[in-house]
Amino acid sequence: MKKWMVLIIVVISLILCSSVMVYIQLIPRIKEYGQMEVQRFQQLVISHSYLTQESQYQDLVIVERNQQGEIEIIDFDLIKVNQLSSQIVKDIENTFSLIEEGTYQAMDESYYQRHMEKIARDGIIAQISMASLLHLPLLNQVLPHISLRFKNVSSVGSNIIKNIENYGVNHVMVELSIEITINMTMIYPFFEQYQSHRIRIPVLLEIFQGQVPIVYQQ
Repeated sequence: MKKWMVLIIVVISLILCSSVMVYIQLIPRIKEYGQMEVQRFQQLVISHSYLTQESQYQDLVIVERNQQGEIEIIDFDLIKVNQLSSQIVKDIENTFSLIEEGTYQAMDESYYQRHMEKIARDGIIAQISMASLLHLPLLNQVLPHISLRFKNVSSVGSNIIKNIENYGVNHVMVELSIEITINMTMIYPFFEQYQSHRIRIPVLLEIFQGQVPIVYQQ
């Protein structure tokens, strides 16, 4: 009986050691898969953020012309742009905060709302398949899945990206985007990972008749 017990312990120990060694070897790939899942999660939150009232998108561009109709000044209403950027960041931070506290409540039956409520309840952003990591898709139902858990967001920041350039013949293209930077910590089995991602939100694209003033040309 003792020999059988020793044999069983040895076999279990070998299995555990082998599993740990395989897991350690897979950590770089786990991080890669995890990064993709985190980016998808962040993109989902940002794409459903409340981008303030429609009126805040109006009259963002300031264009001044001379008596000949030529563009002298072309710029953005920075007050409106900053208000818009602040509102987007505030909404994103609020969503992450509710998820972190586990208090997010679905407002309708859409996939997004139900998915966010589930993440808030379980804390799991995604399940990474060991079968996929090992390139063994046929064993997807047999091998375990690794849970990628949301821990916290340390900061959400924004940066305003402006672009003014000539477009075609005698036209000016004006672009405005808000770049959101999210710094967050994720929990994997036996380790944590700090991740920072930037996602750009296109806000405005307008074309005006005229030429870009020399002051804006490089």
